[in-house]
Amino acid sequence: MPPKFDPRDKSRTSGGKTHSLVAKHTAPPRDQGGWMAITREFLESPAYRTLSVNGRKALDRLIIEHIAHGRLENGRLIVTHDQFYTYGVTAENTADALDELEFKRLIIMDKGRAGNGTPYATTYTLTFDGTHEGAAASNGWRAVTMEDAKRWSETVRKQRAEARAAASTKKSPLRNSEVAPLRKPVVPKLSQAG
Repeated sequence: MPPKFDPRDKSRTSGGKTHSLVAKHTAPPRDQGGWMAITREFLESPAYRTLSVNGRKALDRLIIEHIAHGRLENGRLIVTHDQFYTYGVTAENTADALDELEFKRLIIMDKGRAGNGTPYATTYTLTFDGTHEGAAASNGWRAVTMEDAKRWSETVRKQRAEARAAASTKKSPLRNSEVAPLRKPVVPKLSQAG
């Protein structure tokens, strides 16, 4: 006797097969070294859509670093200027790109410093993902409007560049560029030599 048809049983119908194939091909990759979900709302936000090319590349590099740490180190991400440059961010515009990301609230920067032989690297937090402490995403980018983005490109970018330039002129050099002699030169006078 053939088995009785059960309309709720999707195991042998095309509906069940289609659903399992869709789930299989749209699931996060398991063998590609990590992944991160980015929402449609984020991609359509003014903060993301108005990013400069260097800003977009800098954000991508930070996301790569976040994924490389299994998404467990957000808030303690460290990316050097050389790493940004290697990824394709123009060397002269790295600071500008990071300022843009911070202004548009896509990242939070805890600026590092160096001196007395103790360097502290700048650490980054992506605002659209949870932190290493277990806090939820702050999503500050949601508050950024098109007017804010326009204000960034027209005035704030120039102000931040001027502030960076002024800060760099105030700094004294770390060392004297002239090498001091090891000892006083001793050159005998001609009258004493003869």
